[in-house]
Amino acid sequence: MIDQLDMFTRRRLPPPPEFAVHCLIADTCKLYISPRWEYTHIAHGEVNKYGKRYSPSGQRLQRMGLRPGWPDFQFAGPHRSMFFLELKRRGRGLTEDQARIAAHIVACGFPFLCTSDPDDAIQTLIDLGILRAEACAVLKEKRQ
Repeated sequence: MIDQLDMFTRRRLPPPPEFAVHCLIADTCKLYISPRWEYTHIAHGEVNKYGKRYSPSGQRLQRMGLRPGWPDFQFAGPHRSMFFLELKRRGRGLTEDQARIAAHIVACGFPFLCTSDPDDAIQTLIDLGILRAEACAVLKEKRQ
C-alpha cells in the first residue's frame, strides 16, 4: 500500500482507520466476487479496553450471542470451502480471543488470514478464486 503524505507538512499520514480498509475489501467483493462464492462481514461493534460494547446495538448483538474473536470476513464456496479474513490496523496483532478462534479455524482445516495490508487481502482472495482475476488488473490500474 502506498503511503500518503500530508499536502502541507509533507509528513506521512497515519494509516487509514480499520473502517476504510473494511469498506475497500467489501466494495471489491461486491464488484468481483466469484459467482461460486458468498461472503459476509461480521460487524462486532467497537469494544472498550474492558471488553464492553460502546453502542446499544453492539450490546444487543452481544446479548443475542455474538462472541468475541470471530474474523471480520467469512467466505463460503464450493465443495464446503471456507475462508476467514481478519483485518487489523498496521502494527496491531490479534487479541487473545481472536488468536483462540484463529487457531480453532486452522485446526478445523480452513484457511485464515490476518493482515493489515488490503493489497495482501485482495491478492489472497484472487489466489483462492474467491475474487475474479480481473480484480487484480483493476487494482494495478488504480495504483498507477
